[in-house]
Amino acid sequence: MLKKSIILIDRYHWLWLVLAAPFMVFPSPERSVAQLVIPLLWLFYLWQGKKYKIENIKYKIGNVDEDRADSVIKPGFPVTSLNLGLLILVLMLLVSLWATYSMEQSLEKISGLVLGLGVLFAVVRESNKPSGWWRSFALFLGGGLAWALLGFFGMEYEVRFSLLAPVITRIPILISSFPTLGTGLQHNAVGGTLVWVLPSLMGLSVYLVKYKIEEIKLNIENWGLGKRWFESRCGGVLVWVMRLGVWLGTILMTGVLILTQSRGSYLAIALTALIVFMIILSKEWRWILAGLLVISAIGVIVFIQTSEGWEMLVTNLGLSGEAELSTDTLGFRLEIWSRAIAGLQEFSFTGMGMNTFREVVPVLYPLFTISPEIDIAHAHNEFLQVVLDLGTPGLIAFISIYISSFWMLFKIWRASPVDPGAGLELPKLSDPILKQTLVLGLGGGLFAHLVFGMLDAITLGAKPGIFFWMLLGLITGMYLGIKNWKIEK
Repeated sequence: MLKKSIILIDRYHWLWLVLAAPFMVFPSPERSVAQLVIPLLWLFYLWQGKKYKIENIKYKIGNVDEDRADSVIKPGFPVTSLNLGLLILVLMLLVSLWATYSMEQSLEKISGLVLGLGVLFAVVRESNKPSGWWRSFALFLGGGLAWALLGFFGMEYEVRFSLLAPVITRIPILISSFPTLGTGLQHNAVGGTLVWVLPSLMGLSVYLVKYKIEEIKLNIENWGLGKRWFESRCGGVLVWVMRLGVWLGTILMTGVLILTQSRGSYLAIALTALIVFMIILSKEWRWILAGLLVISAIGVIVFIQTSEGWEMLVTNLGLSGEAELSTDTLGFRLEIWSRAIAGLQEFSFTGMGMNTFREVVPVLYPLFTISPEIDIAHAHNEFLQVVLDLGTPGLIAFISIYISSFWMLFKIWRASPVDPGAGLELPKLSDPILKQTLVLGLGGGLFAHLVFGMLDAITLGAKPGIFFWMLLGLITGMYLGIKNWKIEK
């Protein structure tokens, strides 16, 4: 009876994660026990892995067909390139429990980080089959669209570009406050979250424009979603519905990103688009584009210098009233960064504890040009914030997660559809263009937020950070699962 219960719990691991999620998203000391769901699910999975390995040995001893024996092997725990970095993060999370001055202050971020780790490994598990990966990918895109809608109707709008004023003043604010915030969504937080998702949605939009309906149906079948929905005439209708949904979703998300007026998000998307163009262009055009960029950069620098600086240039162009063209926020960030550096020098190994920077700064490192009444929620740089939260080992682990993720994307990109020697054997009928589109989308989202994180931060454990863990899970799941995916018939 106990074994059957464990098997049943393990089979529906995602359901228990969903049920526990609200208690971790809105934690309290009483509800913090919900965090135990994540390690318990991992233990049950380990037990299942041991069980399947024993059955595999029995099959081999009984001279059963070797293919059948191999098919029952399941890993005791997803072994990924991220595991070492994640392990160090968890260890430093435990250290931060000792370092923090207030458990109640840190609880929300701690709970959010535990939930994120649970989501990552749940996505990796679901990616054992391509249909599971695609469902996770659809949830990732759907969640991004839901966040865009929340941002559109619940963001704290402030006109920073006069060109957008006629639009912003007409947006109905249906959600004026959110739980634990008490206010609307912060515009940089909305933009920084969207850049995780938007490159994937844009890439998929281009792919669906370029290919005919029959080709799309064939690729959907070959990538493991089956033929039942797409083999009939209804398949064409479903593909068109999917096309329109992706296109409209891309327009919506792009529009909301523009309305955020987040310069960090703008810069992130612009640099990501530039890198993607550099990748897809031929070698000759890459050199031409690189040359044009260098010449343009030199020209802009010379133009700014001859105009006696950026502020004077903006004034001469008659744009001095545009708040977002001012460099005032740079001084704001420089002062915060100086306090963050002072903090990491004093708490270099253990960090201050998660979510304590906002309370420690006014006491230990008071700001001179920023009012004490302003809540400095984070260090406005994700890497500085990580070292403040989890110490230098946590920062090293965080950087290694980025490096490992880009390495996996590179391996997927380079893998030939029919080259098992590459270590990533794709289904023979899979479309390499679709594979590369997905790699560019997922990698673009990761890179875009990396750029955003240099100027701002969505801290580890923050509620929107769930998209970061889903993105890592999709990359890892694609890398690990793709060599085992079979064409469903």
